[in-house]
Amino acid sequence: AVVCVLFTATAVNAQEIELSNAKSWEVSGKVQLQHEADTKAKTNDDKTMQGFRIRRARLQVKAKLTKQINTELQIDVRDNNPELKDAIGELELAGDTYLRFGQFKVPLWREELRSSSKLMLIERSDAAEFLVDNYLSSRHIGAEFGGEIGDVVEFAVNYSNGSGQGEREDAGANKSNDVNNGKLIVGRINLDFNKNIEVGVSAARNELGRKIGQNDNTGPVSVVAPDFKLSADIREKMEVTFEGNLAIGSLDKNYLNTDKSVSFRLYDFTGIWTQKFAHDIDALAGLDKVGFAAGIYNVEPNTDLNKDEETGIRFGPVFYFGKNSFLQVNGELTKYTKDDKESDFKVRSQFTFNF
Repeated sequence: AVVCVLFTATAVNAQEIELSNAKSWEVSGKVQLQHEADTKAKTNDDKTMQGFRIRRARLQVKAKLTKQINTELQIDVRDNNPELKDAIGELELAGDTYLRFGQFKVPLWREELRSSSKLMLIERSDAAEFLVDNYLSSRHIGAEFGGEIGDVVEFAVNYSNGSGQGEREDAGANKSNDVNNGKLIVGRINLDFNKNIEVGVSAARNELGRKIGQNDNTGPVSVVAPDFKLSADIREKMEVTFEGNLAIGSLDKNYLNTDKSVSFRLYDFTGIWTQKFAHDIDALAGLDKVGFAAGIYNVEPNTDLNKDEETGIRFGPVFYFGKNSFLQVNGELTKYTKDDKESDFKVRSQFTFNF
């Protein structure tokens, strides 16, 4: 009897979900298991040298409320630390335009805009992280207007708190360097000439620092970031893709509390070659495609200083098991120009399962 009651309750709850206000639901997710071995860690007895971690464990729900209103919710539970990633409400307007509200990625840095379900280990380098750390890219809470003009031009204008993922900045919030009444404005234009050539440019400006009484270290941080994507079919079932990002920007002297403002420069170039097999290999879990990916990035945090740069090279094979699962193995060499900072070499592997 107890089993019957539980079954009935479960069935009713499921039915209530299906008959909710949404016209349709779509549930998806991803699991990424990562292994890292760091040669530099051998010199530090306080640090582990190698091991596994769950890089991403995400669940995403998309719902269509009406013909022109869509919603999306995505959470991540890696390291037993739940985080809200995306919380979006979107209105489809006339002329292939939209108005989006909530928390989501602002339109800056091409590879940052790509879903992590398709991300290569050679991507999201320290160049991309520099922009995130300075509140110029990644996820923020705000609103965005964008759309398409014909089949070539895509555009977006974003206005957000500029205080990062999950950071409230409503009236009455305590001030900090990023919660300060300043706002992030980002604009982007992308030209999609055909399936093989795309060129884009983004620009962003944020106000960081805080003013409390006579103490005021507020100042702007800004960046202009052009990017491109080139792809080509070399022969049947063989493809190459190249992408590049460049960022030139500045950090205000008042915010940094320095004598002069700081200019920075970043770049990141990647390439991947793939070869699809004529038939899946059932003995190897349906392996159907292999590839090789490589990339180079550079971070110049202050163009007026010498020996403060970081350059990284990443490379390794990729193994595909259908459209939704792939394994990557990367060698990663990071070189620093500082005399007292040694180069570092890591071997990082990641298995991605999209469901």
